[in-house]
Amino acid sequence: MVNSKVVLFVITLCWPMFLAGALTGSEIPVEAPNKDGQSTRQTDEFSQGEGRRLVIVTGRCPGLTQADAEREAERVATEKHKEMVRQMAQELAGVDLSTSAVVTEWAWLTSQPGVTQRVKKTSDVRDYGWIAEQEVTVTIPYSVLSEWSARLKAYRARYWQKGLLALMATIASTVLAVVAMVGLDRMTRGYYRGLIVTMVILVLACVASAIWISALWLTG
Repeated sequence: MVNSKVVLFVITLCWPMFLAGALTGSEIPVEAPNKDGQSTRQTDEFSQGEGRRLVIVTGRCPGLTQADAEREAERVATEKHKEMVRQMAQELAGVDLSTSAVVTEWAWLTSQPGVTQRVKKTSDVRDYGWIAEQEVTVTIPYSVLSEWSARLKAYRARYWQKGLLALMATIASTVLAVVAMVGLDRMTRGYYRGLIVTMVILVLACVASAIWISALWLTG
């Protein structure tokens, strides 16, 4: 009886938070402080007529000169672009994109027909220097999102295929190394066993490193 009363009390306290989360679920803002104490905001929205609309607001970015402030705003906008693309890829296809892949996919997205990008830049001078801000609005049609989802799934398939091939190559290299080690040990009657083991292990480590570095490089 006491346990049921405790459960009812906890539910009574927590239901307003669940209600607030449900009411705000249509828009996902992300905020983080910048150097000026202001906040950067990125919003991911759905528009029934246009597609998916991404809005990124950098907040006020300071700089000693106007050019410095504008470069800082551009840098913040670029970082927000990358983060949003990474989140969208995870949401659409469960793909965790690398840094280089994020840049590639963003370039592909913005080059597709129907994708629009509007950039609003403002700058102002203050007593302590210049302040610049950017607001970037990108609209991606649903047809492009569908194509991108298929592209991401193909990327994920290639990633696992290359990982499997790298694993098989590593196992094969290990087997060959063991065979070579045993053969050389028998040829030398065990007199150079320590040197042979050391050299074979070093060669195997170099080969395995080259295999996995190549696999990671190919997957981007």
